[in-house]
Amino acid sequence: MVSLRERMKSVLIIGLFLTALLLMQWVMYDDLFASDIDSSDIEINSTKLSAYISPQSYFVSFGGISYTRVYDVMLQERIWSEIRPVVLNSFKKYDSMETITRESYIEAFSNESMLLRMPMELTVAEFYSLFSSDVVDATISKITPYEYLLNGNDSSKIYVYDRKANQYYMMSSEVQIHDIGALVKIVKQSPYIEYRKISTRFSLESTVDENYDRLNYELIPFQYSYVVPKVRFSNEIEFLDGEMIGDIQRISGSVFGNRMDFVKRLKDANGSTILMYGYGDKVLTLSPNGEVLYHKRFDAALSSNLDFKEAFSIAAGKIENFGLYPSGIYLADYDFENGTDTTHVFYFGYRVNNYSLAETTPDSHPIRVEIRGNQVVNVYKDIKQPIELIDVEEMDRLYSIDECISNNFLEVSVYYLQDNNIYDSALDNIEYYFPIRSEITKIDMRYSIEGQSGSALMVPTWQVVISGRTYLFNAYTGTLIKTYR
Repeated sequence: MVSLRERMKSVLIIGLFLTALLLMQWVMYDDLFASDIDSSDIEINSTKLSAYISPQSYFVSFGGISYTRVYDVMLQERIWSEIRPVVLNSFKKYDSMETITRESYIEAFSNESMLLRMPMELTVAEFYSLFSSDVVDATISKITPYEYLLNGNDSSKIYVYDRKANQYYMMSSEVQIHDIGALVKIVKQSPYIEYRKISTRFSLESTVDENYDRLNYELIPFQYSYVVPKVRFSNEIEFLDGEMIGDIQRISGSVFGNRMDFVKRLKDANGSTILMYGYGDKVLTLSPNGEVLYHKRFDAALSSNLDFKEAFSIAAGKIENFGLYPSGIYLADYDFENGTDTTHVFYFGYRVNNYSLAETTPDSHPIRVEIRGNQVVNVYKDIKQPIELIDVEEMDRLYSIDECISNNFLEVSVYYLQDNNIYDSALDNIEYYFPIRSEITKIDMRYSIEGQSGSALMVPTWQVVISGRTYLFNAYTGTLIKTYR
Protein backbone atom coordinates (compact mmCIF):
# COMPACT_ATOMS: atom_id res chain seq x y z
CA MET A 1 0.00 0.00 0.00
CA VAL A 2 1.36 3.34 -1.02
CA SER A 3 1.91 5.69 1.86
CA LEU A 4 0.45 9.20 1.98
CA ARG A 5 3.94 10.69 1.91
CA GLU A 6 4.80 8.93 -1.37
CA ARG A 7 1.49 10.01 -2.90
CA MET A 8 2.23 13.63 -2.02
CA LYS A 9 5.73 13.26 -3.48
CA SER A 10 4.27 11.96 -6.77
CA VAL A 11 1.77 14.84 -6.93
CA LEU A 12 4.55 17.34 -6.30
CA ILE A 13 6.74 15.87 -9.07
CA ILE A 14 3.85 15.92 -11.51
CA GLY A 15 3.09 19.52 -10.50
CA LEU A 16 6.65 20.60 -11.07
CA PHE A 17 6.65 18.88 -14.47
CA LEU A 18 3.46 20.66 -15.53
CA THR A 19 4.83 23.98 -14.29
CA ALA A 20 7.99 23.46 -16.34
CA LEU A 21 5.89 22.73 -19.43
CA LEU A 22 3.84 25.86 -18.81
CA LEU A 23 6.95 28.02 -18.42
CA MET A 24 8.44 26.53 -21.59
CA GLN A 25 5.28 27.36 -23.53
CA TRP A 26 5.37 30.91 -22.13
CA VAL A 27 8.99 31.38 -23.22
CA MET A 28 8.21 30.07 -26.70
CA TYR A 29 5.18 32.34 -26.88
CA ASP A 30 7.22 35.31 -25.69
CA ASP A 31 9.90 34.54 -28.29
CA LEU A 32 7.38 34.47 -31.12
CA PHE A 33 5.65 37.67 -30.13
CA ALA A 34 8.48 39.55 -28.49
CA SER A 35 8.14 42.42 -30.97
CA ASP A 36 4.77 43.24 -29.39
CA ILE A 37 6.53 44.38 -26.22
CA ASP A 38 9.55 45.96 -27.85
CA SER A 39 9.43 49.67 -27.03
CA SER A 40 12.00 50.48 -29.73
CA ASP A 41 9.24 50.10 -32.36
CA ILE A 42 8.23 53.64 -31.50
CA GLU A 43 10.19 55.85 -33.90
CA ILE A 44 11.90 58.93 -32.50
CA ASN A 45 11.44 62.22 -34.33
CA SER A 46 14.33 64.64 -34.76
CA THR A 47 13.88 68.22 -33.64
CA LYS A 48 16.85 69.69 -35.55
CA LEU A 49 16.12 69.02 -39.21
CA SER A 50 17.56 72.32 -40.42
CA ALA A 51 20.99 71.28 -39.10
CA TYR A 52 21.21 68.63 -41.85
CA ILE A 53 20.54 71.10 -44.66
CA SER A 54 23.54 73.17 -45.72
CA PRO A 55 25.72 73.79 -48.79
CA GLN A 56 28.87 71.70 -49.01
CA SER A 57 30.55 73.84 -51.69
CA TYR A 58 31.22 77.54 -51.15
CA PHE A 59 32.64 79.57 -54.05
CA VAL A 60 33.75 83.17 -53.58
CA SER A 61 34.60 85.58 -56.39
CA PHE A 62 36.72 88.65 -55.68
CA GLY A 63 35.96 89.94 -59.17
CA GLY A 64 37.95 89.44 -62.37
CA ILE A 65 39.80 86.12 -62.41
CA SER A 66 40.47 85.78 -58.68
CA TYR A 67 38.34 83.17 -56.92
CA THR A 68 38.53 80.80 -53.98
CA ARG A 69 36.64 77.99 -52.29
CA VAL A 70 35.94 77.98 -48.58
CA TYR A 71 36.75 74.75 -46.74
CA ASP A 72 37.03 76.16 -43.23
CA VAL A 73 34.03 74.71 -41.34
CA MET A 74 33.63 77.65 -38.95
CA LEU A 75 33.67 80.12 -41.82
CA GLN A 76 31.21 77.99 -43.79
CA GLU A 77 28.84 77.96 -40.83
CA ARG A 78 29.05 81.73 -40.53
CA ILE A 79 28.39 82.22 -44.25
CA TRP A 80 25.41 79.87 -44.26
CA SER A 81 23.91 81.33 -41.07
CA GLU A 82 23.89 84.77 -42.72
CA ILE A 83 22.78 83.68 -46.18
CA ARG A 84 20.09 81.21 -45.17
CA PRO A 85 17.68 83.91 -43.87
CA VAL A 86 18.23 85.79 -47.13
CA VAL A 87 17.23 82.72 -49.13
CA LEU A 88 14.17 82.04 -46.97
CA ASN A 89 13.01 85.67 -47.10
CA SER A 90 13.47 85.73 -50.86
CA PHE A 91 11.11 82.80 -51.27
CA LYS A 92 8.41 84.66 -49.35
CA LYS A 93 9.02 88.31 -50.14
CA TYR A 94 10.25 88.49 -53.71
CA ASP A 95 8.57 91.06 -55.95
CA SER A 96 9.40 89.50 -59.29
CA MET A 97 11.05 86.45 -60.76
CA GLU A 98 12.34 85.96 -64.26
CA THR A 99 14.17 83.30 -66.21
CA ILE A 100 17.65 84.40 -67.29
CA THR A 101 20.34 82.99 -69.55
CA ARG A 102 23.40 81.08 -68.43
CA GLU A 103 25.51 83.93 -69.77
CA SER A 104 23.79 86.37 -67.39
CA TYR A 105 24.21 83.96 -64.49
CA ILE A 106 27.95 83.57 -65.11
CA GLU A 107 28.37 87.31 -65.57
CA ALA A 108 26.83 87.81 -62.12
CA PHE A 109 29.27 85.27 -60.70
CA SER A 110 32.24 87.00 -62.34
CA ASN A 111 31.65 90.09 -60.21
CA GLU A 112 32.30 90.18 -56.47
CA SER A 113 29.92 87.43 -55.44
CA MET A 114 29.29 84.25 -53.49
CA LEU A 115 27.91 81.00 -54.90
CA LEU A 116 26.63 78.21 -52.67
CA ARG A 117 26.07 74.73 -54.07
CA MET A 118 23.79 72.24 -52.33
CA PRO A 119 24.82 68.55 -52.01
CA MET A 120 21.34 67.51 -53.20
CA GLU A 121 18.21 69.13 -54.55
CA LEU A 122 14.98 69.74 -52.67
CA THR A 123 12.06 71.67 -54.10
CA VAL A 124 11.51 75.14 -52.68
CA ALA A 125 8.42 73.80 -50.90
CA GLU A 126 10.36 70.92 -49.29
CA PHE A 127 13.28 73.14 -48.33
CA TYR A 128 11.08 75.87 -46.85
CA SER A 129 8.98 73.37 -44.86
CA LEU A 130 12.05 72.51 -42.74
CA PHE A 131 12.31 76.08 -41.47
CA SER A 132 8.73 77.37 -41.38
CA SER A 133 5.12 76.23 -41.29
CA ASP A 134 4.21 78.86 -43.90
CA VAL A 135 3.48 77.81 -47.47
CA VAL A 136 5.43 79.32 -50.36
CA ASP A 137 3.82 80.65 -53.51
CA ALA A 138 2.84 77.97 -56.04
CA THR A 139 4.81 79.83 -58.73
CA ILE A 140 8.12 78.86 -57.15
CA SER A 141 7.19 75.83 -55.01
CA LYS A 142 8.35 73.27 -57.61
CA ILE A 143 11.67 74.98 -58.44
CA THR A 144 14.55 72.75 -57.31
CA PRO A 145 17.57 74.93 -56.40
CA TYR A 146 21.02 73.40 -56.83
CA GLU A 147 22.92 76.69 -56.48
CA TYR A 148 22.30 80.04 -54.85
CA LEU A 149 24.24 83.05 -56.16
CA LEU A 150 24.44 86.47 -54.53
CA ASN A 151 26.07 89.33 -56.42
CA GLY A 152 27.82 92.06 -54.43
CA ASN A 153 26.95 94.66 -57.07
CA ASP A 154 23.21 94.20 -56.64
CA SER A 155 21.97 93.64 -53.10
CA SER A 156 18.30 93.38 -54.10
CA LYS A 157 18.60 90.19 -56.16
CA ILE A 158 19.29 86.52 -55.62
CA TYR A 159 20.06 84.08 -58.44
CA VAL A 160 19.02 80.42 -58.45
CA TYR A 161 20.08 77.52 -60.67
CA ASP A 162 17.64 74.61 -61.05
CA ARG A 163 19.84 71.79 -62.39
CA LYS A 164 16.98 69.33 -62.91
CA ALA A 165 15.11 71.75 -65.17
CA ASN A 166 18.36 73.36 -66.43
CA GLN A 167 16.90 76.79 -65.73
CA TYR A 168 18.42 79.95 -64.24
CA TYR A 169 16.26 82.40 -62.30
CA MET A 170 16.67 85.90 -60.90
CA MET A 171 14.47 86.86 -57.96
CA SER A 172 14.21 90.59 -57.29
CA SER A 173 13.02 92.68 -54.36
CA GLU A 174 12.36 96.40 -54.10
CA VAL A 175 14.49 96.62 -50.96
CA GLN A 176 18.00 95.53 -50.04
CA ILE A 177 17.98 91.87 -49.05
CA HIS A 178 21.68 91.14 -48.52
CA ASP A 179 25.12 92.64 -48.07
CA ILE A 180 27.27 89.95 -49.59
CA GLY A 181 30.23 92.31 -49.92
CA ALA A 182 30.79 92.18 -46.16
CA LEU A 183 31.07 88.39 -46.25
CA VAL A 184 33.47 88.52 -49.21
CA LYS A 185 35.73 90.84 -47.20
CA ILE A 186 35.78 88.32 -44.34
CA VAL A 187 36.91 85.60 -46.74
CA LYS A 188 39.62 87.91 -48.11
CA GLN A 189 41.05 88.30 -44.63
CA SER A 190 41.37 84.54 -44.09
CA PRO A 191 44.03 82.26 -45.66
CA TYR A 192 42.82 80.77 -48.91
CA ILE A 193 44.01 78.89 -51.96
CA GLU A 194 43.62 80.90 -55.14
CA TYR A 195 41.48 79.43 -57.89
CA ARG A 196 40.77 80.22 -61.53
CA LYS A 197 37.70 79.54 -63.59
CA ILE A 198 38.40 76.58 -65.87
CA SER A 199 37.74 78.71 -68.94
CA THR A 200 40.33 81.24 -67.73
CA ARG A 201 42.84 78.67 -66.46
CA PHE A 202 43.09 76.93 -69.83
CA SER A 203 42.22 79.92 -72.06
CA LEU A 204 39.30 77.93 -73.43
CA GLU A 205 37.72 80.97 -75.07
CA SER A 206 40.54 81.06 -77.61
CA THR A 207 41.51 77.38 -77.84
CA VAL A 208 38.27 75.45 -78.47
CA ASP A 209 35.65 75.91 -81.15
CA GLU A 210 32.09 77.04 -80.52
CA ASN A 211 30.78 73.48 -80.23
CA TYR A 212 32.37 73.22 -76.79
CA ASP A 213 31.15 74.90 -73.64
CA ARG A 214 33.16 78.10 -73.10
CA LEU A 215 30.97 79.33 -70.25
CA ASN A 216 32.35 76.99 -67.62
CA TYR A 217 32.50 78.73 -64.24
CA GLU A 218 33.80 75.70 -62.33
CA LEU A 219 36.86 76.57 -60.25
CA ILE A 220 40.21 74.81 -60.48
CA PRO A 221 43.01 75.37 -57.92
CA PHE A 222 45.78 77.64 -59.15
CA GLN A 223 48.29 77.14 -56.33
CA TYR A 224 49.07 73.96 -54.41
CA SER A 225 51.18 75.09 -51.46
CA TYR A 226 48.84 73.43 -48.97
CA VAL A 227 49.01 69.63 -48.68
CA VAL A 228 45.91 67.96 -47.25
CA PRO A 229 47.06 65.34 -44.70
CA LYS A 230 46.14 61.66 -44.65
CA VAL A 231 43.83 60.43 -41.90
CA ARG A 232 44.27 57.35 -39.74
CA PHE A 233 40.87 56.06 -38.65
CA SER A 234 39.01 53.28 -36.84
CA ASN A 235 35.64 51.70 -37.57
CA GLU A 236 32.60 52.34 -35.41
CA ILE A 237 32.59 48.65 -34.48
CA GLU A 238 35.98 46.92 -34.31
CA PHE A 239 36.59 43.17 -34.16
CA LEU A 240 39.40 41.96 -31.89
CA ASP A 241 40.08 38.21 -31.97
CA GLY A 242 36.62 37.72 -33.39
CA GLU A 243 34.93 39.71 -30.62
CA MET A 244 33.23 43.07 -31.11
CA ILE A 245 34.37 46.22 -29.36
CA GLY A 246 32.89 49.70 -29.63
CA ASP A 247 29.56 51.33 -28.92
CA ILE A 248 27.63 48.10 -29.41
CA GLN A 249 25.21 48.57 -26.53
CA ARG A 250 23.84 51.83 -27.89
CA ILE A 251 23.28 50.33 -31.34
CA SER A 252 21.68 47.10 -30.10
CA GLY A 253 19.62 49.04 -27.56
CA SER A 254 18.12 51.24 -30.25
CA VAL A 255 17.14 48.11 -32.22
CA PHE A 256 16.06 45.63 -29.55
CA GLY A 257 15.40 47.85 -26.56
CA ASN A 258 16.28 46.35 -23.20
CA ARG A 259 14.88 42.92 -24.07
CA MET A 260 17.89 40.91 -25.24
CA ASP A 261 16.53 37.63 -23.82
CA PHE A 262 15.37 36.28 -27.16
CA VAL A 263 17.97 37.80 -29.46
CA LYS A 264 19.82 35.08 -31.35
CA ARG A 265 23.51 35.60 -32.09
CA LEU A 266 24.84 34.09 -35.32
CA LYS A 267 28.17 34.11 -37.15
CA ASP A 268 28.27 34.67 -40.90
CA ALA A 269 30.88 33.04 -43.13
CA ASN A 270 32.46 36.46 -43.85
CA GLY A 271 33.10 37.04 -40.14
CA SER A 272 30.07 39.28 -39.55
CA THR A 273 28.04 38.97 -36.36
CA ILE A 274 24.26 38.77 -36.85
CA LEU A 275 21.82 39.56 -34.07
CA MET A 276 18.29 38.35 -34.88
CA TYR A 277 15.06 38.99 -33.04
CA GLY A 278 12.19 36.50 -33.42
CA TYR A 279 12.12 34.96 -36.87
CA GLY A 280 13.92 37.73 -38.72
CA ASP A 281 11.53 40.45 -37.59
CA LYS A 282 14.60 42.52 -36.73
CA VAL A 283 18.13 41.78 -37.88
CA LEU A 284 21.29 43.69 -36.95
CA THR A 285 24.48 42.81 -38.87
CA LEU A 286 27.88 44.05 -37.70
CA SER A 287 30.66 43.59 -40.24
CA PRO A 288 34.45 43.44 -39.62
CA ASN A 289 34.79 45.99 -42.46
CA GLY A 290 32.91 48.54 -40.38
CA GLU A 291 29.43 48.40 -41.90
CA VAL A 292 26.42 48.34 -39.60
CA LEU A 293 23.19 47.10 -41.20
CA TYR A 294 19.73 46.99 -39.69
CA HIS A 295 16.60 45.48 -41.23
CA LYS A 296 13.10 45.41 -39.80
CA ARG A 297 10.18 43.48 -41.29
CA PHE A 298 7.52 45.87 -42.55
CA ASP A 299 4.12 45.69 -40.83
CA ALA A 300 1.44 46.84 -43.29
CA ALA A 301 -1.23 46.77 -40.58
CA LEU A 302 0.50 49.56 -38.65
CA SER A 303 1.50 51.63 -41.69
CA SER A 304 0.51 55.16 -42.64
CA ASN A 305 2.04 57.30 -45.36
CA LEU A 306 4.25 60.27 -44.50
CA ASP A 307 5.19 63.42 -46.36
CA PHE A 308 8.81 64.48 -46.90
CA LYS A 309 9.21 66.42 -43.65
CA GLU A 310 7.61 63.73 -41.48
CA ALA A 311 9.74 60.97 -43.01
CA PHE A 312 12.91 63.08 -42.78
CA SER A 313 12.22 63.70 -39.09
CA ILE A 314 12.03 59.96 -38.41
CA ALA A 315 15.14 59.20 -40.52
CA ALA A 316 17.21 61.83 -38.70
CA GLY A 317 15.84 60.68 -35.34
CA LYS A 318 16.99 57.12 -36.06
CA ILE A 319 20.52 58.28 -36.90
CA GLU A 320 20.70 60.46 -33.80
CA ASN A 321 19.90 57.42 -31.63
CA PHE A 322 21.72 54.66 -33.51
CA GLY A 323 25.30 54.40 -32.29
CA LEU A 324 28.05 56.79 -33.32
CA TYR A 325 26.88 60.19 -34.57
CA PRO A 326 29.57 61.72 -36.82
CA SER A 327 30.36 65.44 -36.88
CA GLY A 328 29.63 67.45 -39.99
CA ILE A 329 26.71 65.21 -41.00
CA TYR A 330 24.43 66.47 -43.79
CA LEU A 331 21.66 65.27 -46.10
CA ALA A 332 23.42 64.27 -49.33
CA ASP A 333 20.60 62.80 -51.42
CA TYR A 334 16.96 61.73 -51.29
CA ASP A 335 14.75 59.28 -53.22
CA PHE A 336 10.99 58.97 -53.11
CA GLU A 337 8.74 56.24 -54.45
CA ASN A 338 4.97 56.65 -54.36
CA GLY A 339 2.80 53.55 -54.05
CA THR A 340 0.42 51.80 -51.70
CA ASP A 341 3.03 52.45 -49.03
CA THR A 342 5.31 55.40 -49.76
CA THR A 343 9.05 54.79 -49.61
CA HIS A 344 11.49 57.54 -48.61
CA VAL A 345 15.24 56.90 -48.78
CA PHE A 346 17.57 59.43 -47.16
CA TYR A 347 21.32 59.44 -47.84
CA PHE A 348 23.63 61.23 -45.42
CA GLY A 349 27.27 62.28 -45.74
CA TYR A 350 29.70 63.64 -43.19
CA ARG A 351 33.07 65.36 -43.17
CA VAL A 352 36.47 64.34 -41.88
CA ASN A 353 39.05 67.11 -41.48
CA ASN A 354 36.66 69.48 -43.34
CA TYR A 355 36.32 67.17 -46.37
CA SER A 356 33.53 64.75 -47.27
CA LEU A 357 34.12 61.13 -48.18
CA ALA A 358 34.45 60.34 -51.88
CA GLU A 359 31.50 58.68 -53.57
CA THR A 360 32.78 55.44 -55.11
CA THR A 361 29.42 54.76 -56.82
CA PRO A 362 26.53 57.13 -57.62
CA ASP A 363 24.75 56.25 -54.35
CA SER A 364 27.65 55.18 -52.12
CA HIS A 365 26.92 57.41 -49.14
CA PRO A 366 28.14 56.38 -45.68
CA ILE A 367 24.66 56.53 -44.13
CA ARG A 368 21.36 55.41 -45.64
CA VAL A 369 17.93 55.23 -43.98
CA GLU A 370 14.90 53.74 -45.74
CA ILE A 371 11.41 54.48 -44.48
CA ARG A 372 8.43 52.57 -45.79
CA GLY A 373 5.10 53.98 -44.75
CA ASN A 374 5.90 55.24 -41.27
CA GLN A 375 8.49 52.61 -40.33
CA VAL A 376 12.28 52.53 -40.56
CA VAL A 377 12.86 49.26 -42.42
CA ASN A 378 16.56 49.58 -43.35
CA VAL A 379 19.59 51.41 -41.99
CA TYR A 380 23.13 51.29 -43.42
CA LYS A 381 26.08 52.93 -41.66
CA ASP A 382 29.80 52.93 -42.40
CA ILE A 383 31.27 55.50 -40.02
CA LYS A 384 35.01 56.04 -39.72
CA GLN A 385 36.35 57.73 -36.59
CA PRO A 386 39.43 59.88 -37.26
CA ILE A 387 42.31 59.04 -34.91
CA GLU A 388 45.12 61.26 -36.21
CA LEU A 389 46.20 63.40 -39.16
CA ILE A 390 49.36 62.27 -40.94
CA ASP A 391 51.45 64.83 -42.80
CA VAL A 392 53.68 63.59 -45.60
CA GLU A 393 56.90 65.54 -45.13
CA GLU A 394 58.41 64.67 -48.51
CA MET A 395 55.46 66.27 -50.35
CA ASP A 396 55.38 70.01 -50.99
CA ARG A 397 52.22 70.05 -53.11
CA LEU A 398 49.35 67.89 -54.32
CA TYR A 399 49.10 66.66 -57.88
CA SER A 400 47.10 69.15 -59.93
CA ILE A 401 43.89 68.10 -61.64
CA ASP A 402 45.52 68.80 -65.01
CA GLU A 403 48.40 66.46 -64.11
CA CYS A 404 45.95 63.77 -62.99
CA ILE A 405 44.15 63.93 -66.33
CA SER A 406 47.41 63.95 -68.30
CA ASN A 407 48.86 61.02 -66.32
CA ASN A 408 45.75 58.99 -67.11
CA PHE A 409 45.07 60.41 -70.56
CA LEU A 410 44.41 57.08 -72.26
CA GLU A 411 41.67 56.04 -69.82
CA VAL A 412 40.12 59.51 -69.56
CA SER A 413 40.08 60.10 -73.31
CA VAL A 414 38.61 56.67 -74.07
CA TYR A 415 35.80 57.28 -71.60
CA TYR A 416 35.33 60.82 -72.94
CA LEU A 417 34.93 59.57 -76.51
CA GLN A 418 32.63 56.79 -75.37
CA ASP A 419 30.42 59.10 -73.28
CA ASN A 420 30.12 61.58 -76.15
CA ASN A 421 29.59 58.95 -78.88
CA ILE A 422 32.77 60.01 -80.69
CA TYR A 423 34.43 57.32 -82.78
CA ASP A 424 38.09 58.13 -83.31
CA SER A 425 40.60 55.33 -83.82
CA ALA A 426 43.62 57.63 -83.51
CA LEU A 427 43.83 59.32 -80.14
CA ASP A 428 45.61 62.67 -80.33
CA ASN A 429 46.72 64.24 -77.05
CA ILE A 430 46.57 67.72 -78.51
CA GLU A 431 43.21 67.34 -80.23
CA TYR A 432 41.31 66.35 -77.07
CA TYR A 433 43.37 68.19 -74.46
CA PHE A 434 41.15 71.28 -74.31
CA PRO A 435 37.77 69.70 -75.12
CA ILE A 436 38.11 67.28 -72.18
CA ARG A 437 38.98 70.11 -69.80
CA SER A 438 36.16 72.30 -71.08
CA GLU A 439 33.73 69.52 -70.08
CA ILE A 440 34.74 69.56 -66.40
CA THR A 441 31.54 70.43 -64.54
CA LYS A 442 32.43 69.65 -60.93
CA ILE A 443 35.59 69.45 -58.81
CA ASP A 444 35.74 68.43 -55.15
CA MET A 445 38.48 67.55 -52.72
CA ARG A 446 37.37 64.38 -50.88
CA TYR A 447 38.80 61.56 -48.80
CA SER A 448 38.88 57.96 -50.02
CA ILE A 449 40.14 54.83 -48.26
CA GLU A 450 43.47 53.37 -49.34
CA GLY A 451 44.78 50.03 -48.13
CA GLN A 452 43.25 47.05 -46.36
CA SER A 453 41.61 46.78 -42.96
CA GLY A 454 44.14 47.31 -40.19
CA SER A 455 46.50 49.44 -42.30
CA ALA A 456 43.95 51.54 -44.22
CA LEU A 457 44.18 55.33 -44.34
CA MET A 458 42.01 58.08 -45.76
CA VAL A 459 43.81 59.74 -48.67
CA PRO A 460 43.03 63.14 -50.29
CA THR A 461 41.22 62.53 -53.58
CA TRP A 462 40.15 64.77 -56.44
CA GLN A 463 36.57 63.92 -57.35
CA VAL A 464 36.13 65.33 -60.87
CA VAL A 465 33.06 65.15 -63.13
CA ILE A 466 33.77 65.26 -66.90
CA SER A 467 30.88 64.87 -69.36
CA GLY A 468 28.70 63.39 -66.62
CA ARG A 469 31.31 60.80 -65.59
CA THR A 470 32.94 60.87 -62.16
CA TYR A 471 36.70 60.29 -61.83
CA LEU A 472 38.51 59.74 -58.54
CA PHE A 473 42.21 60.68 -58.63
CA ASN A 474 44.65 60.09 -55.78
CA ALA A 475 45.90 63.61 -55.06
CA TYR A 476 49.20 62.24 -53.66
CA THR A 477 50.15 60.06 -56.64
CA GLY A 478 48.02 61.38 -59.51
CA THR A 479 46.73 57.87 -60.24
CA LEU A 480 43.17 57.06 -61.26
CA ILE A 481 41.40 55.25 -58.42
CA LYS A 482 38.04 54.69 -60.05
CA THR A 483 35.58 56.02 -62.59
CA TYR A 484 31.82 55.58 -62.98
CA ARG A 485 28.84 57.15 -64.64
